[in-house]
Amino acid sequence: MSKEEIPTGTTAASGLRPLLIGPSSGPEPPYPYRMSGPVISGFGRGSKELGIPTANLPVDNSLTPWISSIPSGVYFGWASLLLPPSHPNYSPASNTNWSMFPMVMSIGYNPFYKNDTRSAEVHVLHEFQADFYGTDMRLLIMGYIRDEKDYKGLDDLVEDITFDCRVARQSLSRPGWRVKELGDGGQFEGGWLVEQEDEKASL
Repeated sequence: MSKEEIPTGTTAASGLRPLLIGPSSGPEPPYPYRMSGPVISGFGRGSKELGIPTANLPVDNSLTPWISSIPSGVYFGWASLLLPPSHPNYSPASNTNWSMFPMVMSIGYNPFYKNDTRSAEVHVLHEFQADFYGTDMRLLIMGYIRDEKDYKGLDDLVEDITFDCRVARQSLSRPGWRVKELGDGGQFEGGWLVEQEDEKASL
C-alpha cells in the first residue's frame, strides 16, 4: 500500500484499509449487480444520529435473487434518481430524465443497531436540499468495500462510514469505473441507469 493510500487523522482500523477497490480497468464479475425500486422511509437514524442521510430500497428476493447470497456489508457504485423537475437537485444526464450520482450502501442487519430484518440503505454522495421519498431509484453496485461490523460507539461508526465514502469516490473516479453516460470520459457502459421506461419495455 502506498503512503498516499493511508489518510491522516484516521483510526488504525480505517488507516489500514485501501482507498481503491478493484482493478483500474473496471469491475469484475459478479459485479455489477442491479437493484431498483421506489425510495422508502427507513429507520430514521441516518440524518438524525449520524448526519449521513440514507435512502432505503425494498429488499425483494424475487426481484434480486442474488441479494440473499451476497455477504452483508458495505458496497459502492452508482445511483440514478428519477427526480421531478420541481426538485431543487433535478439535474438529469443528457437525453434522459434520470440524475446520476455516486453512492455507498449497506446491505445487511447493521449489528450496531441490532436490526432483525435485512435492509438496503443507500447513501447518495451528493448534498440534497430536499428529500425524495417515493422517487424511483436504480443502482449499479460496482464492488464490495468491507464487512458489516459492530462498534463501541457512534463516533467509530461515523468514522468508518466517512472512510467508506472516500473509498467510493476514489474508486469511481477512474475511467474504467465511471459510466459513459456522465459524458466526462468514463468508459463503463451504464446505460441501464438512464433508460426510459418505454426503452426497457422494448428490450
